[in-house]
Amino acid sequence: MSAKTEAMKIIEQLDDKASWNDIIKAFYLERKLTIGLSKDEINREQLTESEVNGILARLESASDMPSDMLNTKEYNPGNATTLGMVSGVIAILFAFIFPPITWVAAAVALVSGLVGLKRKEEKYWVGILLALISILPMLSLWV
Repeated sequence: MSAKTEAMKIIEQLDDKASWNDIIKAFYLERKLTIGLSKDEINREQLTESEVNGILARLESASDMPSDMLNTKEYNPGNATTLGMVSGVIAILFAFIFPPITWVAAAVALVSGLVGLKRKEEKYWVGILLALISILPMLSLWV
């Protein structure tokens, strides 16, 4: 029997109001699809309905685009923004260990953030914010 006739046979067994997800679920239950299955799932005799739902959820979550900054397809920081972020983090980390490093790193973060603002880079404000966070507690000690 060809794959086309087997697929038609499985589809004909479904309800008339079946969605695409129902069709895919039926193919997984009949062991006609192995895409997205682990080796353990492939070697099993039969998959339960809950296991197929887990597979579909895993496939759906794998196809979602992450919305955070780690997705470099959507977020491409400029050099000034990246420098501002790195120096801002250094400024915060060294705030209580060795304050002179904090002052230099905060100044670099502030200037980098302002350069990012001038170049209209995305997320330029992070360097400025990190610089202010690292400097303001020390300024409050003097006031």
